Amino acid sequence: MAEFTEMTVAAAEMLRAEQPYEHRIHVSLVGKHGGFQPVPVLSASDFVKVTTGLNPVFSTDVLARWVTERLGDAELGEAIVAECKDLALFDQASVASKLVAERLAQANEVLGIAEPAMAEA
Repeated sequence: MAEFTEMTVAAAEMLRAEQPYEHRIHVSLVGKHGGFQPVPVLSASDFVKVTTGLNPVFSTDVLARWVTERLGDAELGEAIVAECKDLALFDQASVASKLVAERLAQANEVLGIAEPAMAEA
């Protein structure tokens, strides 16, 4: 996985912030009757929750742009693109999820927030 630089308090707060609904991204899950069902994601934490244990599809470019522009973490955005670029579409979710979870854990540490670790997929 990527090596991230230390975060500032402001960067950690921005990464953890829930975005307004109009700035959400979507990941798509295979519906129980086939086809894809879009799931809105409003925060980095939402992204980890939706992608842990599931296998959604999404554009890593869109995710990286959202992480960079809305969550203020260009370093994480670059890591998502770099780590996922050679992976098959259905393999990208677990890698991106682990990267976001790792960065969230770092943000929590900077902010002194104790959250239970998410289960491994």
